[in-house]
Amino acid sequence: MEMVIFLLLSSVAQLVVPAPHPSTDPARFSLNHIIEEVHKCNKSFANEFFVEDVEELVDAGCKDGFFCKVHNILKEHEKFEETKKDEQTLVRHLKAYITSSNMNCTEVLKTVKKSTVSKPITVLLENIVKCSRRRNLGVK
Repeated sequence: MEMVIFLLLSSVAQLVVPAPHPSTDPARFSLNHIIEEVHKCNKSFANEFFVEDVEELVDAGCKDGFFCKVHNILKEHEKFEETKKDEQTLVRHLKAYITSSNMNCTEVLKTVKKSTVSKPITVLLENIVKCSRRRNLGVK
């Protein structure tokens, strides 16, 4: 009888106590959204749009300069091209991540060299996923 009561109480406790959930860190949440939007954008873009290459920033460890630079590139692309909803959402998520991470892009971008190489926008999107995953895993 005691065993039955113990099992019932244990079952009720498991139902009442909330299970641990993934990190509620706003930066991590924002990075996951960025990855989702990149996949949507990648499907809608062909290799017809070329943007500034950010490979050096990826190779340097995906630091703040990378996120500021790609946000700036996509924001500029938005001004000159008819952008799709997915790209606008990606730009918004990048901005949210930058804000939640307290990056001062105005200052950060002063130290980032402008690349003379252009690559398809799909390469930029792949680099955004790569760096977002690195940051999610805490690799700097």
